[in-house]
Amino acid sequence: MSQLTIEDIARIAGVSRSTVSRVLNGQPNVRPSVRDRVQEVINSYGYAPQAAARQLVMRKTRLIGLILPDNAHHLFGNPIFAEIARGVSQVCAQRGYTPMLFIGRQDMDEATFFSLLRGRHFDGVVLISSDRQDRSAAMLREAGMPYVRVGHDPEDDQDLQYVDVDNVAAARVAVEHLIALGHRRIAMLKGLAKDVCTHARLEGYRQALAAAGLPFDEALVGDGDWTPASGYAWTRRFLDLPEPPTALFSSNDMMVAGVVRAVQERGLKVPDDLAIVGFDDLLQTTMIFPELTTIRQPCVEMGTRAAELLLDQLEHNRRERAQIILPTSLIIRESCGYRRRVAASVEVKAAAPTAGDLQQPS
Repeated sequence: MSQLTIEDIARIAGVSRSTVSRVLNGQPNVRPSVRDRVQEVINSYGYAPQAAARQLVMRKTRLIGLILPDNAHHLFGNPIFAEIARGVSQVCAQRGYTPMLFIGRQDMDEATFFSLLRGRHFDGVVLISSDRQDRSAAMLREAGMPYVRVGHDPEDDQDLQYVDVDNVAAARVAVEHLIALGHRRIAMLKGLAKDVCTHARLEGYRQALAAAGLPFDEALVGDGDWTPASGYAWTRRFLDLPEPPTALFSSNDMMVAGVVRAVQERGLKVPDDLAIVGFDDLLQTTMIFPELTTIRQPCVEMGTRAAELLLDQLEHNRRERAQIILPTSLIIRESCGYRRRVAASVEVKAAAPTAGDLQQPS
């Protein structure tokens, strides 16, 4: 018998299922002779009396499902998911769990996916998704599977626990920085329309423009898809406008690689002709030149906090609402032109004559 269950033990030992549970949990209210008989069955089938037997009772696998968005290219084309997964893996390793990577449902129909969840192949799930079209969260709830979400849809108030950043506020800070540098025509590259963060970052862009008394111009907003190719295509369109933008806010760093290429192909320069601010601050985008000014979101910490919430659910039955919003920060580098502006300001002040340099009339 390769997989011994509580029912198997009870049948072989000639006792009730509840008696087996009491023995495996070490509860005292079992006669010694009965306890010995149950323990003998467990030992005879090669199960350790503590860890493995308790796993049978609690139905624990110590496996954590890590569900990413449907398109597998997101994992490799956008390193944000790999960073979040790294945070999840760190916590799992520390607490004796093994994460299982599961890249969306892809071609799996809902019935098969639901069956997988009901089969309890893992103890809980970290769901990385803010996709409004993704029914994974609803199906996790239907299957009774404990989960924590990274990324949150405000229209889905049934997420008990999630980790996210304030995408509206972060985007507003990015655009306000460009406005403070004197820019008045600021383009924006959005992400995929199905992603909640896309709409949140667009709202932050709108708010920054409105607060500065600047009009919202649809011609300056591009429907990107998080990839460098979309950044390239939309920047070419922006530069072809009768009055092209002088600055651009990209909803992620990956699209900026395409933006820079399009600018350079026109014989223009960043930030002289187009100032840029991105969003994510991932290690891979440090190779963009000039160095990218961007919004840093704590991707690894998002993964660690989500995993901690989930394991606390599993180990301590902590199922109270927990909505964690982590802070972002604006990382100022070369691509926005701020450092050049400061340097120029310092040079002007150094060149200005001091009171001691002025000649007094004779």
